[in-house]
Amino acid sequence: MRRYVGVVLVLLVVLLGSVVLAQESVVRGVVFEDANGNRALDPGEQGIPGVPVSNGLEVVVTDAAGRYELPVRENMIVFVTKPSGYTFPLSEYNTPLFFYLHRPSGSPEAIREYPGIAPTGSLPQEVNFPLYRVEESKDFSVVVLGDTQVTNHQEIQYLRDSIVADIAKRQSSARCAIVLGDNINDPLNLYPRYLQVMAGMGIPAWYVFGNHDMNFDAPDNATKHETFSRYLGPTYYSFNIGEVHFVVLDSVMWDGKEYHGEISEDELLWLEKDLALVPQDALIVFAMHIPLVSYIDRAAEKHQVKNREKLFALLEGRKAIFLAGHTHTIERFFPGDAFSDWSPNLPFPQIIAGAACGSWWSGPKDDLGIPLSYTRDGVPKGYFVFEFSGNTWKDTFYPFGISRQMNVSFFSPRKGLAGFPDGVFVREELGGIFVLANVFNADSRSKVLCAIDDLPPQPMEYRSLVDPFAARLHAGLPDWMQMKGSTHTYIAPLPENLERGLHRVTVIFEDAYGRVFEETRFFEVL
Repeated sequence: MRRYVGVVLVLLVVLLGSVVLAQESVVRGVVFEDANGNRALDPGEQGIPGVPVSNGLEVVVTDAAGRYELPVRENMIVFVTKPSGYTFPLSEYNTPLFFYLHRPSGSPEAIREYPGIAPTGSLPQEVNFPLYRVEESKDFSVVVLGDTQVTNHQEIQYLRDSIVADIAKRQSSARCAIVLGDNINDPLNLYPRYLQVMAGMGIPAWYVFGNHDMNFDAPDNATKHETFSRYLGPTYYSFNIGEVHFVVLDSVMWDGKEYHGEISEDELLWLEKDLALVPQDALIVFAMHIPLVSYIDRAAEKHQVKNREKLFALLEGRKAIFLAGHTHTIERFFPGDAFSDWSPNLPFPQIIAGAACGSWWSGPKDDLGIPLSYTRDGVPKGYFVFEFSGNTWKDTFYPFGISRQMNVSFFSPRKGLAGFPDGVFVREELGGIFVLANVFNADSRSKVLCAIDDLPPQPMEYRSLVDPFAARLHAGLPDWMQMKGSTHTYIAPLPENLERGLHRVTVIFEDAYGRVFEETRFFEVL
C-alpha cells in the first residue's frame, strides 16, 4: 500500500510540474474595453474579440471573450495591434501603453552606459490590455517628423520652442504623431526630458527606433534597444486608424560594432503574420528610420535596407507607402522615377521626410535664438502632415518659421554655384545666368514653371544642384553638413535680351494634388 502511495505522489509531482511548466511556457490575458478607465479588468468589463496580439514573432487574435494565449519567448515584448475605433491609455509622455516588457533578469550586464530594463521577474498570471472606445472617421490626419536628434539640453529647448510649439499650435486635430527615429543623438539619458517635451505636441506619439537611439555597448542586434524599449516598448509593431494600417519597422541592424540597413528575419516573420490579418484593399503605411533607398546616400549600402526585396515580396498586390528619416533630406520616390543617371527602382512610393532638427541644430540663429539649420538638400527644418481619406492620402510639408515652399536663387555655371547673391547682373552676362528653384516637396508628379516679368510661364528643368541660398547659410560649417545636390532642384535660363532695369521672376509649383504655390524674386540688369 505504501508503495502505491509513493507512486501516486511521484505522479502528482510530475503532473504538477508539467502544469507549472505549461504556465511558464505561455503568456495569456484579455484585451478589454476599460469602461471605468482604471486600466484594470473589472467584473462586467467586456473583452474585445478579433484583436491581434504578438510576442514579436507569433501573432494571435483574441477570441470571442477577448482572450489570447501566446508562447513565451526569452526577453520578449508582448504587444497589441490597436484596432480602429479604439485607443490605448497614454503614459505621462503621451505615448500609447500597448505593450508588456518581459525581462525576467533585466537587461544584460553589457548594457551599462545608459539605463536598460529593470528585472521584471516571473510573468503575472495574466497580462491584460485595456482599450477605450473612440469615434474614428476614415478621414483623419497624422503628423510625421523626421529626425529630432537632440544631443543636449540646449537642443531639447530648440526643439521645444520650434517644432513642438508649432505642432501644438497648428495640428491639435491630428490623430497622432509618428516620429521617424534618431529621436536622441546618442546620449540616451536625455530620453525622460525629451519625451516630456515631445508630449507638449498635445497628441499621442508613436516612435520609430533609429541608429542614434541605440545602446552602443550592446553586443548584438537583440540587445541594441534596451533603453529605447525601457521607455517606448517594441521596435516594430502595428496599429490601425480608420481604414489605414500603420506598420512601424526596425530597419537598423547592429552587429556589436557597426550598423546597416536591414530587416531582421524575426521581424519579417512577424510582419507576414501581421499583414495576413489586414484587408487586401487597405492602405499600409510603413514608418522606418533607415530608408529603403536614398538619393543622397545612393553610394553607401549601409544607409539603405539591403533585404528590401523580401519586404516587397510580402506586399505583392498591396497598396503601400513607406515613410523614412535618417538622411536629413526630403526625397520623394514613385515607381518608374529616375534622377539623372540613377533610379530608386521601387515598386511602392517612399517619402524621406526631412528632419525636425534640420542639419543637427546647426547654422545661424533666427530671432528666437533657434538655429535655422537647413538640411543637406537645402530644406528648412520642419514636419509633414499626412491627410488620409479611406485608403488614399495626401501630404503637406510645414517648414518652421517660414511660409514659402521653395528657395529661389540665381547662379552661373561659369562662376560657381554661390552665384550672384544680390541679384544684380550686367546685360552681357545674361546668357549664362540661371534661375534655380529648390522646391522643397516637389516630385515627379509636380509641375514647376518659371515666368519672367509678364512672359508666359515656361517649364523648369530638373537638375541636381546645390541650393545657393542654403549654401550661404551653411558656409563655414563642417564638410559633412555642407549642401549637396537633391531630387527637387529646378533651373531655367534668364532670357539674353532683357532690357536694363528691374525685373521679376516668379516660380510656380503645382503639386500632385493640384495645389499651387508661388514665389517671386526681383533682380536687376545694369
